[in-house]
Amino acid sequence: MAAETYKMSTSAVIVTVLLFLLLIGGGLVGCPYYKVWERKMAGQAELQYQQGARQALIAQAAAEDEAAIKRAEAATRRVLGWTDAAKRGCAELGRAGDRLCEEQLLRDAATYSIAKEGHEGVIISVGAPVSVAVDPSRRSGAE
Repeated sequence: MAAETYKMSTSAVIVTVLLFLLLIGGGLVGCPYYKVWERKMAGQAELQYQQGARQALIAQAAAEDEAAIKRAEAATRRVLGWTDAAKRGCAELGRAGDRLCEEQLLRDAATYSIAKEGHEGVIISVGAPVSVAVDPSRRSGAE
């Protein structure tokens, strides 16, 4: 009986040693594959991050474009209001249809808008009949 117990212990030790060697061998073989997999996963994570950042920049650029369009539309409405006001103002002064009067009132309105809103060097164009270029650093000879 003692011999059988000894044989079982020996076989248990041999199996344990073989399992240990198999574990170490598997680790030696598996580590390079794990490192490759780990790098692949890190690369995919970085790619996902960069794609998210790119999408955020695209959304921001689209929002800025939309805001610029809205600002331009508001400026156009404001200038159209100025032209109507200039025509009414000249008519009230008894100078209806006087282009010089209308242009002067438009210049005054544009200058006021620049002073109020802080714009510098605004070019305002309202179709063919009325065009006003405002540069606060330049004084025209007519004034």
